[in-house]
Formats: sequence, structure tokens, C-alpha cells
Amino acid sequence: MVNVKPIRKLLIANRGEIAIAIARTCAEMGIQTVAVFSNVDRGAPHARTADEAVRIGPAAARESYLRIDKILEAAQRTGCDAIHPGYGFLSENPEFAEACAAAEITFVGPSPEAMRAVASKTAAREIAKAVGVPIVPGAEDGYPVIVKAAAGGGGKGMRRVDRAEDLDEAMQAAAREAKAAFGDESLFVEKYIDRARHIEVQILGDHYGNVQHLYERECSIQRRHQKLIEETPAPRLSRETRDAMIDAALKIARAIFYRNAGTVEFLLAPDGRFFFIEVNARIQVEYAVTEQRTFRNLLRLQIEVAEGRPLPAELPEYGNLHAIEARLCAESASNNFLPSSGTILNWRAPAGVRVETGVEAGSDVTIHYDSMLAKLIATSSSRQDAIRQLRTALRKLVVQGPVTNRLYLLHLLEQPAFEAGETHTSFIEEAGPASNGFEEAKAAALLTAFLAARAAKGTLAGVRANFRNNPFRDPQMKFEIEGRLIDSSYQGLENNLYRVQVGGVNHAVELRGAARVEIDGLQLTAHIAQDGELFIVDTATSSHRFTRVSRYPQSESGPDHETANSPMPGQVLRILVEPGKEVKPGDPLLVLEAMKMEQTIRAGIHGRVGQVLVRIGQVVQPGQMLVEIGPLLDVKASPTEA
Repeated sequence: MVNVKPIRKLLIANRGEIAIAIARTCAEMGIQTVAVFSNVDRGAPHARTADEAVRIGPAAARESYLRIDKILEAAQRTGCDAIHPGYGFLSENPEFAEACAAAEITFVGPSPEAMRAVASKTAAREIAKAVGVPIVPGAEDGYPVIVKAAAGGGGKGMRRVDRAEDLDEAMQAAAREAKAAFGDESLFVEKYIDRARHIEVQILGDHYGNVQHLYERECSIQRRHQKLIEETPAPRLSRETRDAMIDAALKIARAIFYRNAGTVEFLLAPDGRFFFIEVNARIQVEYAVTEQRTFRNLLRLQIEVAEGRPLPAELPEYGNLHAIEARLCAESASNNFLPSSGTILNWRAPAGVRVETGVEAGSDVTIHYDSMLAKLIATSSSRQDAIRQLRTALRKLVVQGPVTNRLYLLHLLEQPAFEAGETHTSFIEEAGPASNGFEEAKAAALLTAFLAARAAKGTLAGVRANFRNNPFRDPQMKFEIEGRLIDSSYQGLENNLYRVQVGGVNHAVELRGAARVEIDGLQLTAHIAQDGELFIVDTATSSHRFTRVSRYPQSESGPDHETANSPMPGQVLRILVEPGKEVKPGDPLLVLEAMKMEQTIRAGIHGRVGQVLVRIGQVVQPGQMLVEIGPLLDVKASPTEA
């Protein structure tokens, strides 16, 4: 018999939106909460949301959020009798669950035994086989294959390989990434199933042997093997296949005596066969879409199960609600989804959808944690209406500072194939790049008028911004965007009306309020944010980033060499060359790490390394010079001495 032990005070061993959601649920249940925060998260929203908060160390996760000893010390210091790990960090660490038990602290999650049973994907595959659930074939069928980390999840330690000659490098990179993320560099290789769908089943178990499901989620739209858009129910999925997947998930859950929340994940091949791939022994990022569809609070159910309460006897009805989630991330979709960092200059969440976020205006987005800023979830009685709601929300969302994927998410949702429910794990490659909906020249004209109006403040009433009492040409401004220069000039006509010339074309710009503008007869809402000399001009369907430069730049002249520059903010993980080494185009120079991903920087020319300008562990910024490569000069032998 399991004793019900109500939780009085719970420590949240996480950060961001999941920490806030857990704190909100605990408040509804009458449970006190304690947050933990690293040095860079001292003023973060999640630290303020809980009743108390404890600082646990430096920014690096391995020195703060991944330190079992510091988490337990914080829990004991504040008198907590339970810990919720959220997702990521320590959520699937059986040693953490055991340490909680040893300290007589309730761990809100599965048992250490269940975690260990599925911690290795290879071991989990054997469990699936034992209960009759099909698994993905191995690599014996040839390329393409996929290299996977045996431990962990979230797309870490995964590489698709299309040629045998690329396998060794892919395995080395995957092993490093897996080691950094999970402390385990074990890998395995399996056949890559082209155009497969990624479908997962939400499971719940309690201490009494009850195992239930809360239906399935479609998670096929991914980049770097990490999900961007999730929905439930999965479109174009027959009831027969859905029921078979759910039955397979429950078989696996029962085989490992699973309790608390978890997810069993499958690949659905184009021919209709499905294969088990892994169990995530934790709550998932996309749990909110299941909550929207079923009206069940999964975080509350997790806590109730941890207290020793049985699961509700009845499942919610299948129903006709549809929920779709989009993950807003600090990353550049046009630059291979490389992460972005910086300060959130402007933030306004849209109405009409559920928004889960851990950021606000003024929040710092650093290289140390995941790039996700928020989740937007739309719910309606039809899939079409849910898609429309989510599109509208993305248009109305205001987020300025780091580069984000807001417009790219909108681009994906507008694809005819997405509307038809024809998604698969290669969907992003087929969708192509997003277009910027507002012309660059008009955005530059708008920015020019905005800066001219700001400069005019403080002048005598009725005096135009560009007034001179002698002949003088129109004031000018110069901007740089993506390495190109844009020249503009303006005339202040009357009130907030300006004539702006960009690239020889005149534009009429009227500033009609804080965010409402009219340009060439078209009224729209535009937001302008500034970070030093960087200006961001956003509308519902566009985002342009201009850097204001001097009208009289210094002449550009430099040494006859090339430099490898950082494409993203990050930390130098490995240096692969040294001064004097000969390199060819494509040769690896060094490896950067940021927001849980690795990026190999490669040579662009045939030459010789002159200087390595960084060191291992150094944090670098976008555009920073990393390695200097000079021309490949012949080294002549010195004359033979007589």
C-alpha cells in the first residue's frame, strides 16, 4: 500500500517557462515554491515567480543547474520536501532521483529504475523488441544513416550521414556533443527513414500499476533534430494506426513499471509502418498542446502521482479540439539556424493564444542555455482555425533584440503542404527560406524618418528638422545591412510627414503614433528598437536590422589575408589548427558551442594559418575574428653552409 504524502514545499530545479509553469501550478494547489537561479539569471522572471529563490552558481549549466549537490543544498536550506526537475538539465538523471530519495525529498518524475531502463536508446530498443513493438532497422541497408547518442534526447548527439566518407567525422562530433550534454559518448547507428513522420504518445503511470495515455502528438517539423511545431491530434493518421501506436506505447510503459509523465516516440514511414525510437522519461516541452486538447494539467498530475495519489479512473474523451504549438527561438533561420544572443529590447505577447515564456523586456539571452524563448499554443475546434489563430499570434507578437525565428515559423505555417497535414521530418528542407514581407528600402525610409523626428525634438515649434537659413542639401543618413551600405536623405515637410529618398527612390513617410505609420499611402504597425548603433525595424511580416554608420567611414585597407570569423555567439570548445599549418577550403579550424549545439568553423581558402586569435573556453561574439589565414608561400631551403 502506498502512503499519500502531500507535498508542502517544492523546489523547481529548472529555469525559464517550465519553471514558471510549475510555480503557477503549485500556487493553484497550495504548495509553496522555491526557484534556483544562476548568476546570469538573478533577475529572471522564473526567479521572481516562486515564493523564494536561491542562487546556485555561475552561468555555465554544469556549475549551476546541473549540480546535484547545489540543488539538494538549496532544497534543504529552504525546507523543501519535493523537487520538480522540469525538462532538460537533471530531469532524466537517475542519480539525481536517487539522491533526492536519500535526502528524503520527493522526486517529481519516474523512478530511477525506469529512467535507467530507457536511458540508453539501445537498451530501450531491446525492451520494445521484447514486447513485440517494431524498432528502426539498423544500418545494414546502406546510406543514408543516422548517428545517435545512446543516452539523452532533444536532438543532441545526432547526425545524418549520406556518405561513408563522412561517417567518422559525424561520429566524432556526435560523441563530443553527447558527452557534453549527457556525460555519455556512447553512440549507435540506424537506417535513416526518408520522409518519415515523428509521432509521440503521452503516457502517465502511478504507484498502483495504472498506466494511461493522453493521445498522440505530431512533432515532425524539426531542425537539428529538434522540434519547432507540434500538434494534436496528428493529421492524416488513421484511427487504426493511432490505436496501434498507443497500444505499443502502453506495452513499453508497463514493461518498465513506468510512473509519472513520459513520452514514447515513434517514426511513421511513408508505407504506413511505424517504429519505436525512444522513451523520454520526463515531461516534454510540448506537453501544453496535450493540456489544451484534454483539459488536463499534466504538471498537476505529475505532482499528484509523486504524492502517491492514483491517476483519475477515466480518460478524457477523444473530443474534437485541435491544438498547435510553435516554439519561438533565438536563432537565425537564414543562417543554418545558428543561435543568437543579446538583450530582449522589446517584448509583447499576443492575445488569443496560450503563451508560455520565461523572458520579458530586458531579459538577457545568453549562450549558456537553450535558445527557446517562448511557446505559442493555439486551440480551436478545427485544425484550420487553430492554424489561423497561430499565424495571427505570430504576426502580432513583438520580440526585438536577438534574431528570432518568428517570421520563419509564420512561413512554415503558410506552406500549402502544412495546411494539408503533409508534414515529415524533412519538411523544413522542402519548405525553403522565408521571405521578408516589407521592402528593405521602405524599412530604411521609415527608420530615417523615425531618427529625423527624434532629432527634431527640442527644436522650436514649427521649425522643420532640416531647416537651414542658407542653401544646403538635404540631411543624409547611412546604414549597413548584411554588409551592404544604404544611403538615404530626407526632408521634413510638415508635422510628422517626411519625404525620404533611398537609392534614388522617393518615399512619403508619416509617423502617426507610437507604432502606427503610413508609407507611400500604406498604413501599418511598425516597431523600432535600438541597441547602440543597431536598429531593428519590425512589422507583422518583416524584420530588418540596420547598423547606422558614419557618413565619412575610414578607408578600408588591410593585410593580404583572410580571417575565419564567428558566425554566432559561442564558446570555443576545441582548436584544431596551430600557426603554420596548411589548410584547404573546408578543413576544420575550431569548434564553437552555444545553446547546446556545436558549430565547426572551416577554412574558406587554401592558405597557411597565421594566428589563432582565441583560446579554449573563450566566449566569442558574432563576427569576431577567430583564425587568421595567410597566403600559402613557398618555404625555401636556406643556403648550405660551406
